[in-house]
Amino acid sequence: MDGMVESASLPDHPYAEERAEPVIEPRTRASVGRWILRESPHIAMLLLAFVGISFPVPVTYWLVMTPIFGLISIVSGWPHFATNQARLRMVCLQALSWSALVLAIYALYNNGSQGVLNANAISLAMITLLALGTFLAGLHAHSWRTCVVGIVLFVAVPVLGWIDQVSILLVIGALVIVAVAAGTWFVTERNAAEV
Repeated sequence: MDGMVESASLPDHPYAEERAEPVIEPRTRASVGRWILRESPHIAMLLLAFVGISFPVPVTYWLVMTPIFGLISIVSGWPHFATNQARLRMVCLQALSWSALVLAIYALYNNGSQGVLNANAISLAMITLLALGTFLAGLHAHSWRTCVVGIVLFVAVPVLGWIDQVSILLVIGALVIVAVAAGTWFVTERNAAEV
Protein backbone atom coordinates (compact mmCIF):
# COMPACT_ATOMS: atom_id res chain seq x y z
CA MET A 1 0.00 0.00 0.00
CA ASP A 2 2.82 2.35 0.86
CA GLY A 3 4.46 1.61 -2.47
CA MET A 4 1.23 2.47 -4.26
CA VAL A 5 0.92 5.78 -2.43
CA GLU A 6 4.52 6.63 -3.17
CA SER A 7 4.14 5.76 -6.83
CA ALA A 8 0.90 7.67 -7.02
CA SER A 9 2.65 10.76 -5.76
CA LEU A 10 5.10 10.64 -8.65
CA PRO A 11 4.14 13.14 -11.33
CA ASP A 12 4.65 10.78 -14.28
CA HIS A 13 2.74 7.85 -12.81
CA PRO A 14 -0.50 7.11 -14.70
CA TYR A 15 -2.51 6.88 -11.45
CA ALA A 16 -1.11 10.04 -9.95
CA GLU A 17 -3.61 12.67 -9.02
CA GLU A 18 -3.39 15.71 -11.14
CA ARG A 19 -2.52 18.62 -8.98
CA ALA A 20 -2.35 21.09 -11.74
CA GLU A 21 -1.85 24.64 -10.67
CA PRO A 22 -4.19 27.07 -12.33
CA VAL A 23 -2.59 28.29 -15.47
CA ILE A 24 -2.34 32.04 -15.55
CA GLU A 25 -1.81 33.06 -19.08
CA PRO A 26 0.61 35.88 -19.56
CA ARG A 27 -0.78 39.10 -20.84
CA THR A 28 -0.75 39.15 -24.52
CA ARG A 29 0.52 42.09 -26.46
CA ALA A 30 -3.02 42.87 -27.50
CA SER A 31 -4.24 43.23 -23.91
CA VAL A 32 -1.22 45.35 -22.97
CA GLY A 33 -1.84 47.44 -26.07
CA ARG A 34 -5.49 47.91 -25.10
CA TRP A 35 -4.45 48.93 -21.58
CA ILE A 36 -1.95 51.47 -22.92
CA LEU A 37 -4.56 52.83 -25.32
CA ARG A 38 -7.18 53.09 -22.57
CA GLU A 39 -4.77 54.74 -20.12
CA SER A 40 -2.90 56.88 -22.66
CA PRO A 41 -4.76 60.11 -21.80
CA HIS A 42 -3.87 59.72 -18.12
CA ILE A 43 -0.29 58.73 -18.90
CA ALA A 44 -0.08 61.81 -21.16
CA MET A 45 -1.34 63.98 -18.29
CA LEU A 46 1.46 62.74 -16.03
CA LEU A 47 4.12 63.08 -18.73
CA LEU A 48 3.03 66.61 -19.63
CA ALA A 49 3.07 67.65 -15.97
CA PHE A 50 6.51 66.18 -15.31
CA VAL A 51 7.92 67.78 -18.48
CA GLY A 52 6.66 71.10 -17.14
CA ILE A 53 8.58 70.75 -13.90
CA SER A 54 11.67 69.09 -15.34
CA PHE A 55 12.47 71.85 -17.79
CA PRO A 56 12.09 75.60 -17.54
CA VAL A 57 8.94 76.31 -19.51
CA PRO A 58 7.16 79.58 -20.20
CA VAL A 59 3.74 80.36 -18.79
CA THR A 60 2.21 79.53 -22.17
CA TYR A 61 3.06 75.88 -21.59
CA TRP A 62 0.95 75.79 -18.45
CA LEU A 63 -1.82 77.88 -20.00
CA VAL A 64 -2.04 75.50 -22.98
CA MET A 65 -1.68 72.36 -20.92
CA THR A 66 -4.47 73.25 -18.48
CA PRO A 67 -7.28 73.13 -21.08
CA ILE A 68 -5.78 69.89 -22.42
CA PHE A 69 -6.11 68.44 -18.92
CA GLY A 70 -9.69 69.73 -18.85
CA LEU A 71 -10.48 68.08 -22.17
CA ILE A 72 -8.99 64.78 -21.02
CA SER A 73 -11.07 65.01 -17.84
CA ILE A 74 -14.25 65.58 -19.86
CA VAL A 75 -13.51 62.67 -22.19
CA SER A 76 -12.67 60.46 -19.23
CA GLY A 77 -15.87 61.34 -17.41
CA TRP A 78 -18.23 61.30 -20.40
CA PRO A 79 -19.22 57.60 -20.17
CA HIS A 80 -20.10 57.96 -16.48
CA PHE A 81 -23.10 60.16 -17.24
CA ALA A 82 -26.20 58.66 -18.84
CA THR A 83 -28.20 61.68 -19.94
CA ASN A 84 -27.23 64.58 -22.15
CA GLN A 85 -28.31 67.00 -19.44
CA ALA A 86 -25.95 65.38 -16.90
CA ARG A 87 -23.14 65.41 -19.46
CA LEU A 88 -23.74 69.07 -20.25
CA ARG A 89 -23.69 69.91 -16.56
CA MET A 90 -20.41 68.00 -16.18
CA VAL A 91 -18.88 69.82 -19.18
CA CYS A 92 -19.94 73.23 -17.78
CA LEU A 93 -18.57 72.36 -14.34
CA GLN A 94 -15.28 71.20 -15.85
CA ALA A 95 -15.04 74.33 -18.01
CA LEU A 96 -15.59 76.59 -15.00
CA SER A 97 -13.11 74.68 -12.83
CA TRP A 98 -10.35 74.63 -15.43
CA SER A 99 -10.98 78.29 -16.30
CA ALA A 100 -10.49 79.18 -12.63
CA LEU A 101 -7.26 77.21 -12.68
CA VAL A 102 -6.05 79.13 -15.76
CA LEU A 103 -6.75 82.39 -13.92
CA ALA A 104 -4.83 81.14 -10.87
CA ILE A 105 -1.88 80.20 -13.08
CA TYR A 106 -1.96 83.61 -14.72
CA ALA A 107 -2.04 85.30 -11.31
CA LEU A 108 0.93 83.22 -10.16
CA TYR A 109 2.94 84.09 -13.25
CA ASN A 110 1.96 87.74 -13.14
CA ASN A 111 4.90 90.14 -13.06
CA GLY A 112 4.06 91.14 -9.50
CA SER A 113 4.76 87.67 -8.15
CA GLN A 114 7.82 86.92 -10.30
CA GLY A 115 10.18 88.58 -7.83
CA VAL A 116 8.79 86.67 -4.86
CA LEU A 117 9.08 83.09 -6.13
CA ASN A 118 12.00 81.49 -7.91
CA ALA A 119 11.58 79.17 -10.91
CA ASN A 120 11.60 75.98 -8.80
CA ALA A 121 8.95 77.31 -6.43
CA ILE A 122 6.77 78.37 -9.36
CA SER A 123 7.06 74.88 -10.92
CA LEU A 124 6.07 73.24 -7.64
CA ALA A 125 3.18 75.69 -7.29
CA MET A 126 2.04 74.86 -10.85
CA ILE A 127 2.09 71.13 -10.09
CA THR A 128 0.17 71.74 -6.85
CA LEU A 129 -2.49 73.75 -8.70
CA LEU A 130 -2.62 71.16 -11.47
CA ALA A 131 -2.88 68.34 -8.94
CA LEU A 132 -5.75 70.04 -7.16
CA GLY A 133 -7.54 70.81 -10.42
CA THR A 134 -7.03 67.28 -11.73
CA PHE A 135 -8.23 65.62 -8.54
CA LEU A 136 -11.34 67.79 -8.36
CA ALA A 137 -11.99 67.25 -12.07
CA GLY A 138 -11.88 63.51 -11.47
CA LEU A 139 -14.38 63.85 -8.64
CA HIS A 140 -16.73 65.95 -10.77
CA ALA A 141 -16.37 63.60 -13.74
CA HIS A 142 -16.76 60.45 -11.62
CA SER A 143 -13.43 59.24 -13.05
CA TRP A 144 -11.23 57.47 -10.53
CA ARG A 145 -8.36 57.36 -13.03
CA THR A 146 -8.29 61.15 -13.24
CA CYS A 147 -8.39 61.31 -9.43
CA VAL A 148 -5.38 58.98 -9.32
CA VAL A 149 -3.48 61.31 -11.67
CA GLY A 150 -4.25 64.17 -9.28
CA ILE A 151 -3.06 62.12 -6.30
CA VAL A 152 0.17 61.17 -8.11
CA LEU A 153 0.78 64.84 -8.86
CA PHE A 154 0.08 65.74 -5.21
CA VAL A 155 2.58 63.13 -4.04
CA ALA A 156 5.12 64.35 -6.59
CA VAL A 157 5.23 67.85 -5.07
CA PRO A 158 6.91 66.95 -1.75
CA VAL A 159 9.03 64.28 -3.45
CA LEU A 160 10.33 66.81 -5.97
CA GLY A 161 10.95 69.32 -3.19
CA TRP A 162 12.81 66.65 -1.23
CA ILE A 163 14.90 65.69 -4.26
CA ASP A 164 15.78 69.34 -4.72
CA GLN A 165 16.91 69.56 -1.08
CA VAL A 166 18.72 66.23 -1.27
CA SER A 167 20.66 67.35 -4.33
CA ILE A 168 21.89 70.36 -2.38
CA LEU A 169 22.82 68.07 0.53
CA LEU A 170 24.63 65.73 -1.88
CA VAL A 171 26.66 68.62 -3.27
CA ILE A 172 27.51 69.82 0.25
CA GLY A 173 28.39 66.24 1.26
CA ALA A 174 30.61 65.83 -1.78
CA LEU A 175 32.38 69.11 -0.98
CA VAL A 176 32.93 68.00 2.63
CA ILE A 177 34.35 64.66 1.44
CA VAL A 178 36.68 66.46 -0.98
CA ALA A 179 37.76 68.87 1.77
CA VAL A 180 38.43 66.03 4.22
CA ALA A 181 40.30 64.05 1.56
CA ALA A 182 42.39 67.11 0.63
CA GLY A 183 43.11 67.81 4.30
CA THR A 184 44.10 64.19 4.88
CA TRP A 185 46.34 64.21 1.82
CA PHE A 186 47.94 67.48 2.91
CA VAL A 187 48.63 66.16 6.44
CA THR A 188 50.04 62.82 5.21
CA GLU A 189 52.25 64.57 2.63
CA ARG A 190 53.50 66.97 5.28
CA ASN A 191 54.22 64.14 7.71
CA ALA A 192 56.00 62.17 4.96
CA ALA A 193 58.15 65.19 4.13
CA GLU A 194 59.19 65.61 7.79
CA VAL A 195 60.32 62.01 8.09
